[in-house]
Amino acid sequence: MLELFGELVSDFMAAHGYVLSSTAPTTGVLTLRALLQRRVRNAREILLDEIRHGARTIEFQDGEEAAAITYRYMRAAQEGAARLNLRLLARVIVGSAEGPGLHADDFLRWADTLAGLQREEVIVLGVMQRLEAREPSAVPESSPLTRYWQDCWLTLLQEYNMASSDATTYAASLMRTGLVAPASDDFFSGIAFIGTRRLSELREIMAIEGVLRRAESDTGL
Repeated sequence: MLELFGELVSDFMAAHGYVLSSTAPTTGVLTLRALLQRRVRNAREILLDEIRHGARTIEFQDGEEAAAITYRYMRAAQEGAARLNLRLLARVIVGSAEGPGLHADDFLRWADTLAGLQREEVIVLGVMQRLEAREPSAVPESSPLTRYWQDCWLTLLQEYNMASSDATTYAASLMRTGLVAPASDDFFSGIAFIGTRRLSELREIMAIEGVLRRAESDTGL
């Protein structure tokens, strides 16, 4: 499977190697071409690193699916997606193969959602995902949604030094992704933020904070 990815990435680079060519290439054109090639090479190494961290072999439905997934991933790299975002996309590829199955349509949907996230938004999602997976309290909560969000922003403050106002801002911005939604226990409660079903689906294919830890130890491969 590593060989297949290598071949697909090589095909991608070859297909785009002359996009910027002209009869008299300027220094700017050559510099931009080198930048794009470096981005693609970095993305390839991140993808292969996530594959090495995976628990099982990746299997595609067919060659077209493999090409569609690999090309969308590499396009994100060309467009300047950060290394953390590329690692998230790579983990979607690996995690889908380990869980519900790897399909191009699903990957393209996740790529559109994850490729543009800010690092702080990823941190908020990671904490929300982790606390959402906790065992329910033995004693029923009178305001479970408020308590959940309070636990989230307290964790963000203690572990990531993120102020509660910033946590609220990032959670609100994540509503655009469909991963986070506002909620309230009752008419008199303040607004809380909770993970949606899509965030639960994402939990099936990745532990976001695990990807964050690997990204933090990523020194450029």
